[in-house]
Amino acid sequence: MKRCIRYSFTLMILLLASGIVLTACNFPGMEPTPDTFATSAALTVAARLTEASQDTPLPPPPSPTTPPPPEPATATPTEAGPTLTPTLTSTITETEVPCDRATFVKDVTIPDDTELIPGEDFTKVWQLRNTGSCTWNSAYSLVFDHGDSMGGPASKSLTAGTVAPGQVVDISVDLTAPTSPNTYQGWWKIRNPTGVVFGVGPSGNVAFWVKIVVSPETTTVELVQIDGESGSVRSNGTVLGVKNVGDTDGDVSSQAFLSFDISGIPADATITKVETDFNSFDQLGDPFGDLGCLDIFKHTYGSLDAGDYFAGSPSGRLIRWCSAGSLSPPTVDDDMVTALQSRIGTNRFQLRLQFQTDVSIDAEADMVRFGTPLKLIVTYYTP
Repeated sequence: MKRCIRYSFTLMILLLASGIVLTACNFPGMEPTPDTFATSAALTVAARLTEASQDTPLPPPPSPTTPPPPEPATATPTEAGPTLTPTLTSTITETEVPCDRATFVKDVTIPDDTELIPGEDFTKVWQLRNTGSCTWNSAYSLVFDHGDSMGGPASKSLTAGTVAPGQVVDISVDLTAPTSPNTYQGWWKIRNPTGVVFGVGPSGNVAFWVKIVVSPETTTVELVQIDGESGSVRSNGTVLGVKNVGDTDGDVSSQAFLSFDISGIPADATITKVETDFNSFDQLGDPFGDLGCLDIFKHTYGSLDAGDYFAGSPSGRLIRWCSAGSLSPPTVDDDMVTALQSRIGTNRFQLRLQFQTDVSIDAEADMVRFGTPLKLIVTYYTP
């Protein structure tokens, strides 16, 4: 039915267009002249109707009982459908473990700064873990990288067996301490069968090392103060054989003097340590409370006499004790090493002890009275 209506309508339009054309072309007594405008209009209408008939069906006539179709509703923001977001799919690729990697576990022997004597033979052992994906075997080598080789080989077989990934292995190398006292350090790595060198650390390029301190063979001697050359000198010029330092109940100051025989120490000796052991003493009054700290100085006096009493503000203090408790244990001091070293090659090393304040002016005796033995414990080495 729809098709018949469409054809009838089209035919009617064509007839109308033909009539217009015929009318324009057949007026009596006139030359037939085509009406270009009318003809063009008719053809345009016909073409549009033809397109409509082919592409778009004509809507059915409205029926009294059928309501016209509703117009499409315009979507509001609240009525809009969900926005679809494209989902990106990623592929997770497991990181490939390098073939050759190692991790340092511990020093089995010779931890850093181990002290050795010159020329001493020793074996350094590291413990490493194979953290790569390849198994180590006897074709892998321990190789010297840089630093102090300490008589070690340029390379040696890493292991006699195999070390699977994840396993630990003890790697050793025989070395010899240099003959000169100093600190020495050598770095080592591993070489695989193809000649690639690797070490430890996340990037596999860090060398592991051995670090030693070469200390010469030393000699330790105890030097005891010489009674006939030691004693005390008071501010009033009195020289006594007792080794008392402080003041008297008459407010007279006293300084103590100690002499040590160092002739037995070789002239080419190098002093490395001096311990001052002055534990043999007692006290009168409160010398540390009333007179302050007790100081010790180098004082080369020869034979003791009244002129050796030092008045004024001294300099060059070697050691200071500010309580009886600090004086009791042996004291190790680098300034004492320097002072003794300056006297090596002579026969005597002599010292003076005095309090910061000469007298307390309280008419009471404040004294430290030293007994025997007073010792210097000296450590040295020779070339």
